[in-house]
Amino acid sequence: MAAMKRQLIAFSLLGSLTACSALQQLGVPIHSGSGASSRPAQSAQPRASGKVDQLLAEANRLADKVKSGELTRTAAADQLNAARLRIAGGNPVDNDNFAVYRQLTVERDAGRIDSDAFRAKLEAHLREWMRRWPKYSPKPADPAFSNFLLKLYGLPPLGY
Repeated sequence: MAAMKRQLIAFSLLGSLTACSALQQLGVPIHSGSGASSRPAQSAQPRASGKVDQLLAEANRLADKVKSGELTRTAAADQLNAARLRIAGGNPVDNDNFAVYRQLTVERDAGRIDSDAFRAKLEAHLREWMRRWPKYSPKPADPAFSNFLLKLYGLPPLGY
């Protein structure tokens, strides 16, 4: 039940930061992540999952500020980036995914794309990274921001 509640928060977050739309309008399939976080796993997995969860918590906090009108989506994305760098640090994969996320957020705030186009473009970019990942070198040890986004889309994390 806690995992489902966390997934609902993730839906809400994605909608708030990217489209400010209701949970029902998102249509993003999120799969339960309770298996990896509730059982013992390989040594890198809990640490990585912890960073993803920290990013999710920060994104939820920022989503509330977007909902209240205190922040624009773009301002929230910039604050999420600061948290990303503090929590997980930078790496080429996360830096690229954040750059695309931010550019799409700017386009969404400007009204050049709608929430559906935002989701489709970001998901396509994430799927491209999933395709490239096996041959990508050197791989970052912990692409936490990318894995955070992948989790929101119900896609498997990079590197596992």
